[in-house]
Amino acid sequence: MRYARYCRTNPRIIFIFTFLFFCLLFIPHAAFPSREAAFRHNMEGVRKLKSGDYKGAIADLKAAHRYSPSSKPILKNLAVAYNNYGFYLMSKDQLNPAIEQLENSLYYDPENPYALYNIGQAYYRVQNMPRAKLYLEKASKLEPGIKGMKPLLRKISGESEVEKGFDKIETMHFIIAAAPKISVSKISYIRTYLEEAYGRIGMFLDYYPKNKVVVILYSEDNYGKLLKHRPHWTLALFDGKVRIPVNKFKYTDEEVIKIIYHEYAHAVVYDIAKDKCPLWLNEGIAGKAESFAVPKDRELFGKYIEKLGLIPFRKIPGDFSKIKSRNTATLLYMESYLLVDFIVKKAGYSGLKDILLYLGKGADIRYAIVKVLERDVGQFEKEWERYVIENCGIEKLKYYR
Repeated sequence: MRYARYCRTNPRIIFIFTFLFFCLLFIPHAAFPSREAAFRHNMEGVRKLKSGDYKGAIADLKAAHRYSPSSKPILKNLAVAYNNYGFYLMSKDQLNPAIEQLENSLYYDPENPYALYNIGQAYYRVQNMPRAKLYLEKASKLEPGIKGMKPLLRKISGESEVEKGFDKIETMHFIIAAAPKISVSKISYIRTYLEEAYGRIGMFLDYYPKNKVVVILYSEDNYGKLLKHRPHWTLALFDGKVRIPVNKFKYTDEEVIKIIYHEYAHAVVYDIAKDKCPLWLNEGIAGKAESFAVPKDRELFGKYIEKLGLIPFRKIPGDFSKIKSRNTATLLYMESYLLVDFIVKKAGYSGLKDILLYLGKGADIRYAIVKVLERDVGQFEKEWERYVIENCGIEKLKYYR
């Protein structure tokens, strides 16, 4: 768990912070003007830190440090201020500035596990895997109980093994890591369509990511190692990086554009709503983006739904990775697309983006639907089912069992 959240809920961290603050109350400052100034600036720095004025807090705590360079409590407070400012910048997707502030935090307190955890996450997101692993391993040794630490470290360890020796290329909008076996011509081909996706999906959602998007190009054996014999849809839990198995599709224009548009759309959704977007909505938006290249076959949708039945909106699972049946997974992806297409028809692309913005602020999907579409969830579901019948050529709707 990130430090800024952790310190509000964990009594031990609050106690440590309070202890550091009160340490300075017992410095005999009256007889020493420099200690009095250090005390005053520290008090003001702590006050600003609590109010969320991180820049102001850093300025005051640095002044306190100049007056009392050997004060450990001031050093600790300064490290906390830099850490919290770094975390704030991470939450705003300003990754490189966040890394700079977190490095400052570790300069003043190299043993702060939360700063180590935060900077490890930031380096992972910019595809600096060696540094991400280094910092996270240090954090794990100091504080192994940080929420999310172990899964992320396992993920990085696995990916680092698969992505060892990958070439790295930076463009204006992307950081591309490519397996050594992938030809230069294929990488160039994909780069062209990535830039096209950046423009078209940016117009679709009226949004362009603040940071360069990480794109990882896997050869077939690399991708197989990543999947570990699981179905391909189990990687649907998107983590902010675009992952493309370059040998899993034929290099026709349509297939290339479909997979690139689909995966890049996930990156945009992640940037707007973080990890708060329900999977059906995430996949539906990706499917909608994919349809810019190749229109969806609604007749095929109708045949699938008539054969298997419709999964009601309220019963669509939050995690597709547990689905074992290919037919069921295909049905879920179809329904996800139809839900998003229905939302766009009712509220437009701006309404779809508004739903993502609500989710990014922590709202529940049901709340977001009610606010944007101005109808309750029951009404939304009924209207969506009528839309499916009318648009997919279904005579009589039955439900999935």
